Amino acid sequence: MSEANGQRIKVTVRWVQILDNLEPAFKEKGEFVFKSVVSSDNLGGIQHESRFPKEGHISISDQPGMNLERIDWTIFEGTVRDHLVVELYGEELDKLSANDHLDSYRREFRGPVSTWLGTYGPGDDFSGDVSPDDPEMMSNWRLAIYIDSV
Repeated sequence: MSEANGQRIKVTVRWVQILDNLEPAFKEKGEFVFKSVVSSDNLGGIQHESRFPKEGHISISDQPGMNLERIDWTIFEGTVRDHLVVELYGEELDKLSANDHLDSYRREFRGPVSTWLGTYGPGDDFSGDVSPDDPEMMSNWRLAIYIDSV
């Protein structure tokens, strides 16, 4: 399909890394759920929401060497023309108190879809510590997304 009419793409969250499991020090792993919202103002407006995992939670440590989880979660597959917004939210589930929220992730794409294809992860926009210029480097978690044409 030509880009004038839109291009089919697939957006996948490759992995998440937890830097702070938002649990007391004696608790090795946190119980996490993730929500995605993918939207576009193209083609009359698009909004797609999903949850990972679909049911239950995923247990992830914040200890180096045990805190990166490959999930390969497809959060969007559809047609867009020149605009896409990817938002991700993480929540650590608690039984005895309110759930804890990870920093929110947001990246907006504009222009030709062909320029968006590839991997977006920590360090691709800025080589340093947490920066507003590198949305995949949040203070308490990291992630990598992949955009491919289908």
